[in-house]
Amino acid sequence: MKSGYRFLSLVLALMLLLALFAGCQNDTENDAEDDVSGDTADVSDNEGTSEDTDAPEEVEAKTLTWLGFEFHNYKYEAAEAVDFETYKAFIDLALNDYKLVIDWEAIDQSAYQTTINGLLASGTLPDSYCGSFFPEDVYNSVYVNGGFAAMDDVLEYAPECAPLFDEGGPLAYAKAWMTMEDGNWYTMRPGNNTATSMDLSNDTMQQRVPFQVHGAYALAIRQDWLNKLGLAMPTTTEEFHEALVQFNTQDVNGNGANDERYVAHLGTAGVYAGVAQWFGLPYGNMVENPGTGVIETPYIMEGYKPWLTYMRGLYDDKVLYNNDGGAVWQYSVYCAGNYAAAYAVMNDNLWATETGDPDADYEPMPLIQAVDGIAPRYIVQEAVAGGVGFTFNSEVDLDAAGRFMDFLHSEKYYFLKTYGIEGVAWDWTDDGLIEQYTLGEDQDGYKGAGGLWLDFNAFPDVGIANVWGLQSTQYTSVEEALDAGECYTEKFMTEEEWKESVGYNGEGAAPSRKTLQYISEFGSDQFNPAGWYNFLTPPTSEEVLINSQYRTDLDTYLLEMTTTAITGQISVDEIDEKLQYAYDTLGLQECLDVAQARYNRFLVAMGMDPVEVE
Repeated sequence: MKSGYRFLSLVLALMLLLALFAGCQNDTENDAEDDVSGDTADVSDNEGTSEDTDAPEEVEAKTLTWLGFEFHNYKYEAAEAVDFETYKAFIDLALNDYKLVIDWEAIDQSAYQTTINGLLASGTLPDSYCGSFFPEDVYNSVYVNGGFAAMDDVLEYAPECAPLFDEGGPLAYAKAWMTMEDGNWYTMRPGNNTATSMDLSNDTMQQRVPFQVHGAYALAIRQDWLNKLGLAMPTTTEEFHEALVQFNTQDVNGNGANDERYVAHLGTAGVYAGVAQWFGLPYGNMVENPGTGVIETPYIMEGYKPWLTYMRGLYDDKVLYNNDGGAVWQYSVYCAGNYAAAYAVMNDNLWATETGDPDADYEPMPLIQAVDGIAPRYIVQEAVAGGVGFTFNSEVDLDAAGRFMDFLHSEKYYFLKTYGIEGVAWDWTDDGLIEQYTLGEDQDGYKGAGGLWLDFNAFPDVGIANVWGLQSTQYTSVEEALDAGECYTEKFMTEEEWKESVGYNGEGAAPSRKTLQYISEFGSDQFNPAGWYNFLTPPTSEEVLINSQYRTDLDTYLLEMTTTAITGQISVDEIDEKLQYAYDTLGLQECLDVAQARYNRFLVAMGMDPVEVE
């Protein structure tokens, strides 16, 4: 790929606004026409021939330019991995199986949006890039002006993976997720999928997609601190409050400061990921209920004011801080301090939490019903979801783009990403499963690329275990999953093997299994989960205008209302008046209607009924 994107981004960004309203990249079609996709080389099939057969037809190799990014959250960057055996195997796979050369460049994630905005303005976008980095108004402008290649057109040149996106196929949701008002789709949301899942649909809840068997985000508490003070696992809101106070006043971490606290992300949108579940609230503002399909916003729900009052009590007792903890996911796995008494996280990660205390043991809490008549919830991560969406330039060679899609969705790609080099990092067992070997750091180049270096840099990080995962299983109940030995079975381990592999120092079963047991005890037929993922389709031009007019100010206003109520700056009695202002002035209803319309398009594309809200 032509170098200099980092430098160009600073200059090109200045041209963005002019270019957007001049028809995006349509007026500059000839500036970069077939820069790379026209550069081809003859690649002969390496298979031998015999006198009795004709020589195989030579297939032309094509080049596709890809602009990726580095999140810097893995051990290696792509530039460091080019000498790895896994990287070489990926490149060989692309060339030998798909006759494709991937000409890539990866830049820092923090500069990515500025870079692609500048390249858009000058009409020099690469063949493929992460178009979902565009703000929704820019994305819509590119779509309206024909700047994206239609994914269905690309899939006509991708015979291997195209069936995956057909109705009823394992990746049909990805197509539905990005369906536009014209019925077409232009962005591929790479799967973040697991092979083992649960469908808990019942008479009152029809799941849109299955849940990860290990995907619940129960609130977790320091079990070792409970043990130290002789306290039982809290089973009521009052007991949880009292445990937090005891942790704090008795300086249970022994550092001389009363800093033990529930890290609730107060002041950020992550504040709904913890205790709020006990009050029946969703994890954020204007997200869909995964069972009913209704767009939910916590501010107008029955449990909102009782939750505010409860949180105010925690704040007054100094076991809850404002502006504490940062983003839910990053903070939860790396606590960065031995003071977090409780926090919410996918429980499969609790064993990896580092606090500086080797005896730290976080354990998930049971479902607690905070208000009579309001069912408590766990946030649950779906088994199929999507990462950062990538797009193709409308000028791309569709054949090259199709080969790229087939490469990314191939079984060989999945095994390289997940397991690494066969014969070194893993081997097949006699019963058709996989035995993974323990490799030292000096053999990182042979290990699976996912989680080690591959992260939308050299190419998109596609994870489709629901397509290629071994023993792909979907359970119809929590009890069925428990009987099958989950959440160990999905890792091809017994309980003892799992504990040994992660050095687990907790009590009893793995945290993820405990959470399944809590759901079973509560009654899975009564379970009303809150979804972690959001499947809203891209907005229409009209919806973009409504969101741009209201949404930023509305979200800020509602979050400030929550924060000031919890910190005592306003009374809970003032909430109704403030909500009325949001309806009258800040477009609360209009934004709710937009969100519901966007989600309804997903439901229809999935073959489900749209939701009509009175």
